[in-house]
This record gives sequence, structure tokens and C-alpha cells, in this order.
Amino acid sequence: MRDPAVLADSRPAWCVIVMHAPEQRGAGRVDGVSPPRAGTAYAWYVAGFLTVASTVSIIDRQILALMIGPVKRDLAATDTMMGLLGGLAFTLFYTLLTLPIAWLADHASRRRIIALGIFFWSLATVGCGLAASYGQLFAARATVGIGEAALGPAAISLLSDYFDRRRLPMAIAVFGAAPFIGVGLANLAGGYLVQWLEAQPRLALPLLGEVRSWQAMFVIVGLPGLVLAALSLTVREPARKGRIENGQALDFRGVLRFFAARRGFFGWHFAGFTALAIQGWALFYWVVEFFLREHGADRAGTGLAFGLIALFVGLAGGLLAGRMAKGMMDAGRPDATMRLVLVACLALAVVGVAAFLVPGSGLAMTLVAAAIFFMGWPNGLGSAALQFVVPNELKGRTMALYFVVVNFLSYTLGPLLGGLIGDVVFGGGALGPTLALMAAINYPLAAFCIWRSLPHFRAALGSAEAWRAD
Repeated sequence: MRDPAVLADSRPAWCVIVMHAPEQRGAGRVDGVSPPRAGTAYAWYVAGFLTVASTVSIIDRQILALMIGPVKRDLAATDTMMGLLGGLAFTLFYTLLTLPIAWLADHASRRRIIALGIFFWSLATVGCGLAASYGQLFAARATVGIGEAALGPAAISLLSDYFDRRRLPMAIAVFGAAPFIGVGLANLAGGYLVQWLEAQPRLALPLLGEVRSWQAMFVIVGLPGLVLAALSLTVREPARKGRIENGQALDFRGVLRFFAARRGFFGWHFAGFTALAIQGWALFYWVVEFFLREHGADRAGTGLAFGLIALFVGLAGGLLAGRMAKGMMDAGRPDATMRLVLVACLALAVVGVAAFLVPGSGLAMTLVAAAIFFMGWPNGLGSAALQFVVPNELKGRTMALYFVVVNFLSYTLGPLLGGLIGDVVFGGGALGPTLALMAAINYPLAAFCIWRSLPHFRAALGSAEAWRAD
């Protein structure tokens, strides 16, 4: 670690860094509480709670993918309309509110922001069950995005203060596994539940009266989140680490200069992860429907198989990647996170295309499992890489910018293109060729972008030595 006095003498004002521990200076203390030592049981409890919260959010947004058929039937929707419902409807307000909420996360209590977000999106999910038309369901889905905008930036900022640099990739890998856990649980339970609800001649819920199968499903998955919002009060707000000392350090111009100086890394990183996420959300949204249409599978059996794959194979991939990143970093490879993402992109360029072109549902599901395994690698690694190169004052806003760019494009385009390409290019309903074509474009593009980001990432890591506290 360099001498703080040398830093103060040789760097511009916006780079003068607090080199003392937060407990010594009192910097960033919220509610008068400092966190336990990184890596202790309580820190992992926080990581676990945030992962559960993220899992619930994924279930709330992903459950629609299991109800494409019933919703299309009841609301007279096309595949393109369902793609808009699964994508743009969610990202509309999510995109508008993520950056303002992230600014709050950099200045205020992150646990309170998370608690309010969980409460709001869960209530909005229940509201989806009250929709009686396509327009009403679109509006309710958009409202879900308002609540979910609060979670990601605040959660990853919390984790970066609870875990040191070597443990952070594993902690974020656990948090980053939430999409696979959520998709897995949604498919495991949701497939059978939707099938059972569809078989009922008449459905009635307390206070709501008679409802359709998909309406009942939204109410069922939305209610548990209201309990989770109350449990978020068990999370303590940690002291903030790695802050910049000068009060004028990160005004608007300072923030612009900071990102402009690292535009090579952020630009290629965001581009690569956007391509990965577009393909990932297209797969998550359409894969069950693909097996139903092109392999004649039943909804419950397909949901069970894909749910198990997403839950266990995706989780294993993410945890293994976090473990490998820690080992490589311990061995002196500070750019390990992005190198492993590149390996995953190259593997996905093969299995991600083949999964939707091979004959036979068994072989197709096996290749989907291989794709899910490698899709688990980038989730935590990409977020950890971003945390390594920004000071504490920008952690929430950096993740918000990432979520705005990547999530807006991927959530909007992934489900939409899966329906639109099938309708326009392949004459309607041809999901196999559609998903294969998208994979053949997105995965090589992602690999190229991540490869180009590597030298910029190493340079950004060198600059970050000034404020790194561990």
C-alpha cells in the first residue's frame, strides 16, 4: 500500500483518498453501526438474505414465462405482444428510476431502500393478478420495475462493504446466482402449479372473487415478498470503505472525468455483458415454450427439468466461477474475473447455438444444461469487476448505470426479439431457429467485447490501488 502522504502530494484533489479504516475516521457510518469483520457468519447472512431477495424478484418477473400460453389465450396476444410484456413492460420504469435510487444508495441507508423496494414490487406483482386486459397487465408489470430498481445497486454496494477484495467475487457470485435460483424455483413449482390451476373449472380467491389461472398465479407469488420486506430490518447498515477524502471530489464534473478516464473498460464491459444478457433473458423467457412447441413436451415436465437445471447447474457454475476467480487472484492474476468471463463466452458460442438445433428433446435439454452452467459464470464476476475499479461514493451509481444499460437493453430486446424474429423472419412460432440465430450473434460478439476490455481492466485496477482498503 502506498504512503497516503505521497498520494496527497502527487495526485489531483479528486484522487485524494481516505486511507484510514472507517472505524478510525467515522466515515460512512450509518445508524451508528459498523459491520463485523469481512467473511464472518453475519456477513454471509447478509449475502444470503440479499440473494433470497433477488431470487424473489426474479420469480416475480419470470413467472410470466410459464404463463405465455394462458395469457395469450385469455388476452388475445401475439408472441410479439408477449415479448413486450416480458421485456419493455418491466424495463420502462426500472430504467427511469434506477439511477435516482442508486444516488440515494450512495448517500442514505441502503437497507431501508431495499426494504421499501421489496415491499413495492411484491405489492405490484399482486396487482398483476388484478389485471383484466393486456393494457392493465402491461401497466402492472411496469410498476413491478419501480420496486425492483431499488435492489441491485444497493445490494452490491452493501456486499462491497461487508467483504474484502478477495472474498467479494464469491459473495457476489452467490448474489449473482439469484437469476438461476429464481428461474429454477419458478419452473420447478410454477410448471405444476400453472398446470393445476389451468385444470380447475373455476378459481376464486378471498376478496378477489373468480379469477383466471394466471391471475391467481401472480397473487400467489407476490404475497411472500411482503413478509420478506419486514425481514430486511435484520440487515445492519455497514460503514462505507474506500471513500474519497475531498468533499468536492465527485461532483458532476468529477464523476464525468472519472468515467471518461476509464471509458475503454466500461464501454467494452457494458457492451459484452449486454450481448450476454440479451441472449440469457431470451433463453429464460422462451426456453419452456421452445420445448413445448418443437419437441412436444408437457408444461409440468419441462418446467421440472429446466427448473432443476437452472437451480443446480446454474448455481454450481456461478459458485465455481467465484471460487476460481479467488484462486487466480490469490495466485497473482488480478484480472481473473474478466478472463473467466471470456472463457464462458467462448464455450457459450458453441453450446448456446447447438442446443436449439439438435434433434431430440433429451440432447437439446443436455446442451441447454451446458449453456446454463457457463451462463452462471459472468453474473457475479462482471459485477465484482466493476466494484474493483470504483470508489465507495460511486459503487451504487456505477451498478445503476450498468443495470440501466444492460438490463434495459437485455430485458427489452431478449424476450421481444425471441417473439419478433420468430413472427417476422421464420413465419411465426419457430423458436429453435430464432434462439440459435440470436446465440450465433450474441455470444461471439460478447467474447470480442470482453477480450477488448482486458487491457483497460488491468489499467483501471492499477488506478484503483489509491482507494483500495484491503
